[in-house]
Amino acid sequence: MFITKYYLFGVLLSAALAWFSPWLILKLLFTWVALSLAIVSFAYLFNIPSIFRKNSDGKIVYWIQWAFIPFMLGIRGYNAWARKYDSVPAIQKISDDLYLSRRLLPSDLDYLKSQKIDCILDLTAEFAGLESAMTDKHFQYLTLPVLDHKAPTLNKLRHALCWIDAQRSQSRSVVIHCALGRGRSVFVMAAYLLSQDPSLSVDQALAKIHSIRSSANLNKRQYKVLSSIHQKQKLLLPTHTWMIVNPVSGSGKWQQHQQQLIRELTKKYRLNIVETSQQITATALTKQAVKENAKQIIVCGGDGTVTEVADQIIETDIVLGIVPFGTANALCHVLYGIEAKFSPVESACKAILSDQVRTIDTARCNDKLMLLVMGIGFEQQMIESANRENKNQFGQMAYLNGFFNAIASDNPQKLTIKIDQNPVTEVDVQSLVVANIAPFSTVLAHGGDIPEPDDGKLHVTYLDYRNSISERVLALSDLAFSSLGIQDKSTEFEYHSGSHIDIFSNQQINYVVDGEHYAASHISLNILPSSLKVKAAVTS
Repeated sequence: MFITKYYLFGVLLSAALAWFSPWLILKLLFTWVALSLAIVSFAYLFNIPSIFRKNSDGKIVYWIQWAFIPFMLGIRGYNAWARKYDSVPAIQKISDDLYLSRRLLPSDLDYLKSQKIDCILDLTAEFAGLESAMTDKHFQYLTLPVLDHKAPTLNKLRHALCWIDAQRSQSRSVVIHCALGRGRSVFVMAAYLLSQDPSLSVDQALAKIHSIRSSANLNKRQYKVLSSIHQKQKLLLPTHTWMIVNPVSGSGKWQQHQQQLIRELTKKYRLNIVETSQQITATALTKQAVKENAKQIIVCGGDGTVTEVADQIIETDIVLGIVPFGTANALCHVLYGIEAKFSPVESACKAILSDQVRTIDTARCNDKLMLLVMGIGFEQQMIESANRENKNQFGQMAYLNGFFNAIASDNPQKLTIKIDQNPVTEVDVQSLVVANIAPFSTVLAHGGDIPEPDDGKLHVTYLDYRNSISERVLALSDLAFSSLGIQDKSTEFEYHSGSHIDIFSNQQINYVVDGEHYAASHISLNILPSSLKVKAAVTS
């Protein structure tokens, strides 16, 4: 509170000088100072660090900097004076991979890199972040603005602790800084030490820091807040949420979005990040997570990786969150809505951080888990054409090119189909799709009722043999009307639904399940109603 009194005194003094000044220019100048300090005093009285409008990349918008020039000049001058006469080094190592610092300057960059410090937690509200740290890919940056002499809110503090924990689990070093490395950063550093060793007392944690950084000293309010939340055991980190990552999905999307995901998801979760490799599969990692009693698993990858993880947790209480890094990402388009098509990472974070859990159906296709569709003919040929090289080069356009190639091919298949207890049907098909879940973009699955994630049915859509390309195109146009909701059912494609489907042939059938290739002379599909819990978009 004492700092607020100084600012209020500055308001009164500046207002008096403005009132008694004989010159207009001085009146305007002192009025500006008074208003600037008055707004800052208001922010301190009600603990509103957002008054400085510091955004997630550490920048303070220009008009705020102009509005608060009197205040900004004052704190910059004091900060420069205090740094000049500071008796401790700018940056000090407190524990393994943990450093404490005053506000970072461009002159500190060489030291940071020499010590392999690659993660920066910025707790200042009044200073912009180190621009080099924000733009240099060498650094990972998180800002959680806190007013000087204040303590962070519990939500901000837990976010900081989970973020530090996630970075250290990836063998990265973290530096925590405020303006002078004496209060706010000490508060968070002590809180993290307490979260790692609950047997420590607040005094012991502070003593450890003070033994290295002699200027570290919490004020009475900060000490009281830290003692209270420690006593209430609110510094204990939650159990790990496993994040299983396929780093090659989407041509390196994990490397592109890794820090955004860590920054967002640590607002709520303590992440245990593990990556698949040629030696370690998503299946093996999921089995390990289940063995360690994981309550939630987040998978970052394409539909194939999602299916691998889901196969190990169906009919359990483990909740699955999905970050779509693949090319098609069909399941996320259903769970997160059309937003997932344009901002997949943002929509995934929004859903995963929500409390919205949806229980959906899955299916078995020849003992393989199926979340989406099984396809014969057009679907299979399209995916076969869109190989990894084409997908890396053309993205989703690879599927479109493959679809045109499939339409042009003349490769019908004679099949025997049995749906539930209905009579056997002999068909000569150009395309056959059995869908559990399918977004509107999976046109071949929309011959009739829309395949919903929890309708307890498998949806069969097939096209009898057409001997000309024009007839196939005409039939697909009719199917598109059904997919878009212009008509209830396709008049060219056959549509049926059921819970158990058998497909036979006298020869090998090439088919795909959720984008993976298989071959068999008998395909058996069974619905598994309400068997998987997933995070979904919040519904109004």
